[in-house]
Amino acid sequence: MLKYINYQLDPDDAAQAQLEQAISSQINQRYTSNTRAFTQYIPSVVSMIEQHAIQQFSIFCTCKGELNIVDFATGRVWYSDSPFDEVADEVQSFCQQAPFIDLNSTAPAEKTTWQTEPLPASVDAVLMFGLGLGYQLNELLQNVRVKYLVVYEPSLDALVCTMQANDWQQLFETAAALGTQIFLQLGNDGSSVPEDLAELLQAEQIKRVYLYRHRFHPVMDKVLNTLHEHSGNRGVLTNSSQHFSPYTSFYDYVPERAGNTLGNAQFKPAVSGIELFEANMAALKRYYPTVHKVVLEHKCAYWSLVNDQCGQLNLLHNERQGLFYQHLESDSEQLVDYFINNPFKDDVILGQKTGSKLADYHHFSYVKKLQIYISQIIKEKGKLPEQVESLIIFGVGLGKHIELLTERRYIKNLYICEPNLDFFVHSLYVTDWALIFDRAKQQDLRIYLNLGGDGSSYFTDLMLQFYKVGAYSIANTYMLSSYFNENMQKAIYDLRSQLRVVLALGEYFDHVRFGIAHTHFSVKNHYFLRRRWQSNSNSAVTHLPIFVVGNGPSLDHCFDYLRQYREQVIIISCGTALRSLHRNGIQPDFHAEVEQNRATYDWITQVNDTEYLKGIFLLSVNGIHPDTAGLFKQTLLAFKQGESSTYLYQGGLKRLNAQADIASLKYAYPTVTNLVMNYMLTAGFKLFYLFGVDLGYVDIRQHHSKYSAYYKQDGKEVYDYQKAHGGGIPSTGNFRPVVFTKTEFDVSRKLLEQALVQADKTVEVYNCSDGVKIAGTITLAPDNILLPPTNIDKTVQINLFAENAYYPAFGSNADEIYSKLDLSRLKQSVTEWLAMIADDVTDKDTAKAIIEKQWQYLRQRGLDSSDLCFYLFYGSSNYVLGILTKLMAGIGDEASEFLAAFNAVLALWRSYLSEGLDLYLAEPLRLDGVSVSNMFQVKS
Repeated sequence: MLKYINYQLDPDDAAQAQLEQAISSQINQRYTSNTRAFTQYIPSVVSMIEQHAIQQFSIFCTCKGELNIVDFATGRVWYSDSPFDEVADEVQSFCQQAPFIDLNSTAPAEKTTWQTEPLPASVDAVLMFGLGLGYQLNELLQNVRVKYLVVYEPSLDALVCTMQANDWQQLFETAAALGTQIFLQLGNDGSSVPEDLAELLQAEQIKRVYLYRHRFHPVMDKVLNTLHEHSGNRGVLTNSSQHFSPYTSFYDYVPERAGNTLGNAQFKPAVSGIELFEANMAALKRYYPTVHKVVLEHKCAYWSLVNDQCGQLNLLHNERQGLFYQHLESDSEQLVDYFINNPFKDDVILGQKTGSKLADYHHFSYVKKLQIYISQIIKEKGKLPEQVESLIIFGVGLGKHIELLTERRYIKNLYICEPNLDFFVHSLYVTDWALIFDRAKQQDLRIYLNLGGDGSSYFTDLMLQFYKVGAYSIANTYMLSSYFNENMQKAIYDLRSQLRVVLALGEYFDHVRFGIAHTHFSVKNHYFLRRRWQSNSNSAVTHLPIFVVGNGPSLDHCFDYLRQYREQVIIISCGTALRSLHRNGIQPDFHAEVEQNRATYDWITQVNDTEYLKGIFLLSVNGIHPDTAGLFKQTLLAFKQGESSTYLYQGGLKRLNAQADIASLKYAYPTVTNLVMNYMLTAGFKLFYLFGVDLGYVDIRQHHSKYSAYYKQDGKEVYDYQKAHGGGIPSTGNFRPVVFTKTEFDVSRKLLEQALVQADKTVEVYNCSDGVKIAGTITLAPDNILLPPTNIDKTVQINLFAENAYYPAFGSNADEIYSKLDLSRLKQSVTEWLAMIADDVTDKDTAKAIIEKQWQYLRQRGLDSSDLCFYLFYGSSNYVLGILTKLMAGIGDEASEFLAAFNAVLALWRSYLSEGLDLYLAEPLRLDGVSVSNMFQVKS
């Protein structure tokens, strides 16, 4: 299941360091010796090593003082903690039962398993798939005489590893003594096998070739299957025009060194567990009828349940012949034991940080005070507690680890995610799910099953579940990844990224406070988009192409194209791209902003050209700052879904104006590009071209257009972007293999993709930006744009759009809506809340009770539409209750530092609520006053 490096390191750091120091001289000596050996026997390898930079695999020292290979991107290792013994056993198994193919001229009958036989003492040819540490080469030549030994290894990293580990001098000397010719096909995934076989047959009359698989690989396994399938058919086996498509499906993933690597074992389908399966199906029908139906309809096509050579139940990949477990019982025990002693608890909710821009906000002034306690929580490492509030398990396999874990721990909320339905169905024959479900029912525990799919819905599904029990519970949620799968790991990474960004962007006191004030102003003074305006109005404008202009670095190469098509398209500038357009003499038709604080005013006024700004329409959402809106010709708004101010005013307008059907945007965050795309798709536009929507960068020093306010006149950065945001995360590029992005941009990409999935099928989006690849868009170099001339008068159509597509300002309706809010009720609610938490807690039980009591009280406040308590403090309470929940988990039976920290945070929370109430009551409709003008001041 899991083979991670931390399983194989000595838990004593000093002892591990001593092991590494002892072996380092051996590695250096081996490498030097091997370099001389390759210089003598295969000199081309030396130049390959000298030119190669490690990309994925490297060696490390196990707790037993042996070398192993680790994938440093994932922390996964290839071998057990005793690789030498493991390889020796593998070679003995190969000698006892070696897979082979015939090179006869007639094809034998179709085979369902790979052909094997005891390896003769002398053979003509062995094709080896995978180099690894290389120990198997020396061991093989100690046991059998091989005339031609051909080794395929797609990763040159493996070559570097074997140069540091294996004795190649001895190998070459042994090969020379036996007359063995060794051919290293480095950087080769086995695709050249037909050509290589043809070449061997020209040199020798070879009738049989033995196949030694040392590692699983998506392409090499396809090659092996083709060889076995066509054994005996020389014409097919030597057909060099064959193409070997890799295994790419989630269902097909097998790690590099899974069970039955050689593929030489025979397995029988498991026949036991029928009664357990029927009991489990009855339990599913009772508790999870939808899952029961899915299981009845599912046909397991990729993995089979078998009895392995250890007599254990196991999962076997039908084509790749790889086993899921080394040993079901011991693997499951090891996984659970390790997790109990080294649990992983996500800290995404504690990561709220802000720069100097929002430092004076009430919320962030308290975040700063709470940092000392957050640091204490993060440093705390301990065992998995006896009672676990929330646990997410990624991966079921055969489910024995879930059975063991639920026996050993009381888990209040258990979320189980398994994309591979083959695994879950087979687990019904192995794991007593009925017992797990019944026990959960008796103990009032919740078990949520998320089965099938590709993991892309984890965030939405899990957040829905979290909100049922209190979003603050995320703070005390443990995560267990039961096995490694590239697709699932990506889904887990995406989930954590989305949690981090969305929670960081979640509403807190100041955001709600100013959002209500700004929305009040917007409803009173600005226009709002009609949701179905095209059905009864002239909508010819929606046939015009839209150029969406972001401020990515690739924008600098696109200004000529914007000028060329200026009169044929609608140009929309996003955020800081406005200054870049102004400096290049291009006036957009629309400008868009999404942030509600006043910083947007300071960024926009870097364009010191009032006439220029007054010729542009502003697109935004209800919370836009009034000062920013006042800079433009006219402000055209939509509501932003999910915000308190939207709920209060959109609902209020609906009550006062029954016919008011105002558009609201679901994907209008976290970047301005998300706002623009969601806005214009909602408005009915069909054709989009993206410029400067890089959502990343090729070079961290060029992170935005050089014409924007991110750079000074002399080309220097306004602030150190890399220091503030990091070096970036590798991501697939639109025009190149890899670019770099950051978490916020990555979430932006995902939400853009979701918006496009839900868009009308006639929508076309061309990505002309040299940044990240966005699924659902068509990659198009700017110089390949071909737009025919149009007879549509763009200016007329845009004015008609502003006239027909929007409700005019609602004026006094804003005051009517706000008057329904009872500020005395707000004061009463906060007073009751403060009384509830007036006393310090004395133990873990009272700490847990006070957290849950606050959550229930806040939910009740949400039922009263006249009470602002829920709206103003909901997001902030999630944050603080999350911290309290983490501290509560560390409180022991005796007085501890966690109990003291809990009460200290509780005291800060009392102050937060009390001061927040006073701030709001003193100036209920105060506008935000954030300023970043100091960033642009020229220092003397």
